[in-house]
Amino acid sequence: MAFKLQADFEDREALQYRPGQRVELKRRSGVVDIIAEYDPMMVPPIWLVNDPQPRYPEELNLLPNLVMDWFRSSSREKVQYPVCRLSDRTREKVLA
Repeated sequence: MAFKLQADFEDREALQYRPGQRVELKRRSGVVDIIAEYDPMMVPPIWLVNDPQPRYPEELNLLPNLVMDWFRSSSREKVQYPVCRLSDRTREKVLA
């Protein structure tokens, strides 16, 4: 029974501290990093992208992930696709 409770806790912690999650170190407020790996078999279990020292969950503040706005009109205006014309294809065949 105790083993199941420990496994449930580790599963919940693994979901909370998943790779790609943005975190802030409590000792250095304002320093934002990204979780590279969570390994429950390691002590401490959390590895950060820009920090060579593994961390405990108590040392980190979780930050909300940014949600990308795919439907924003300004992002659609920036995308430019090349124009392909049938006349361009026939010209390449003639030159070849």
